[in-house]
Amino acid sequence: MPHKRNQFWNFLLSFVPGAGQMYQGFLKKGTSIMSIFFAEILLAGIVNIDWLLLGLPVIWAYSFFDSLNTNSLPDEEFGRMQDGYLFTNDSQGFKVPAGKFRIPAAVILILMGSYVLLENIAYMLRNFFGYSYGWWFMDLVFDYVPRFAFAAAVIIAGIYLIKGKKVQIDNDDTYNQDKDIL
Repeated sequence: MPHKRNQFWNFLLSFVPGAGQMYQGFLKKGTSIMSIFFAEILLAGIVNIDWLLLGLPVIWAYSFFDSLNTNSLPDEEFGRMQDGYLFTNDSQGFKVPAGKFRIPAAVILILMGSYVLLENIAYMLRNFFGYSYGWWFMDLVFDYVPRFAFAAAVIIAGIYLIKGKKVQIDNDDTYNQDKDIL
């Protein structure tokens, strides 16, 4: 069970997203916040889209004020708090369904790692041999392709969400029609 900590140290650690929560004993929540914060920085760096960094102040402010507010709760209310990952259902825990997301996530991670490795090798070669007009292809591959891929992924995710909502609405309508017949 987490317990209240020194307010001075909590204040200092709250400047690092998730560290204040971890200091208080909420390791799952702190790890979630820290992972989201640094994953956003990584994603913005990989796809070279600076405006993705606009979410960082929101994550930082949430983490900072959540840590300060949690540590200032009365003892009995603080004692009732449960540690948990963000964006998960408490009844299901933090599991990645093996059949649905595990393989695509692994492929995406391998592709991202390979891309970063290839990008670093290509830029080292460009610096070694010098920049010339023949390197336009690298600019295309490493600057524009990630942006287009990210935009396509966002559009596909939006279509998937809309399609999923439509399927849910259709299922609800079918269920309600069956009830009307009975």
